[in-house]
Amino acid sequence: MNRIFAHGFLRVALAALVVSLWAAPCMGAEEEDFLEVQVGEVIRDPRTNQPIVILTDLGGNRGMPIWIGEAEAFALQAARLHLRHRRPLTHELMAGILQSLEARVLEVRITELKENIYYARIRLRSESGVVEVDSRPSDAMVLALRMGCPIRVSRTLFEAQSAPLEKSTLERYGLEVQPLTPELGKALGFEGKGLLVSHVISGSQAEADGLNREDILIRVAGKPVHQVKDLTSALEETEKEVRVFLFRKGRTLTLSLHPAAAP
Repeated sequence: MNRIFAHGFLRVALAALVVSLWAAPCMGAEEEDFLEVQVGEVIRDPRTNQPIVILTDLGGNRGMPIWIGEAEAFALQAARLHLRHRRPLTHELMAGILQSLEARVLEVRITELKENIYYARIRLRSESGVVEVDSRPSDAMVLALRMGCPIRVSRTLFEAQSAPLEKSTLERYGLEVQPLTPELGKALGFEGKGLLVSHVISGSQAEADGLNREDILIRVAGKPVHQVKDLTSALEETEKEVRVFLFRKGRTLTLSLHPAAAP
C-alpha cells in the first residue's frame, strides 16, 4: 500500500463527523450514478498511525482511502470477521434495533467530499417508506457489514479519490491479514501477538494450503510475525514451501504454505 500513498493517498484527511439524527424521504429525482465497492484492507497511515480503510471496486482494480478512528477501525474489523460480543456494542445495537422494528437497510452510500470530510447516507425501508439518514462513512460501513447490504460510492467521487492498485505478494497468494489487536485476540480466545487472517480468496493458493479466515498466524519459517511486512518477507524469500505455526479456534497447528505456486 506504500506505493499507493506515494501516488497521493495522503492528500485526503478524514475529520471527525457527528451522525445526524434526522431522516428525510428519499427523492428519486436526485438519483446519481453509484458504484458498488467492497471493504478492503484496514491499514495505518505511516505518518500518524491513524487507521485507514481502503474501499475497492469489485474487481479490486482501484482503491479509495478513508481515514477513520480507532474505535471505528475495531468495529469494522469485528464486523468483517462476523464477531459477536457478549454484550452488543454500538453498531450491533443499531442493527438489533432496526431488525426489531422490521426496518430493512437497503444500502449505504458515500455521497460527497466537502472540506476534506466524507459524507454518507444510510437508505432504509420501513413502514413509512424509504428514508435516508445522514451518517459518518465509518458507521455506515460497519452497519452495512452487520446487515449484509451493499456499500456504494458516487462514481464521480470514486474516480476522483481512488488510485490504481498493484497486487502485492499477499494478494497474489490470496490472503488478507492484519495485525492482531488485544480486543480481537480476546474475542477469538487468544492471548499474544500475531497476524489475523481477515480474508482468504476463494480458489487461491492460500485456500489450497488450508488457511482459514480468523486463523491467527504466530510464526512463519520459525520467526514471529507481528506485522504484515514480516509475513510478506517470509513468503517472498521462500522458493518452495514455508511452515506456519498458527492458532485456530482454541488449538494450535502447523501448515505448509506454497506461495511460489501462486499465479
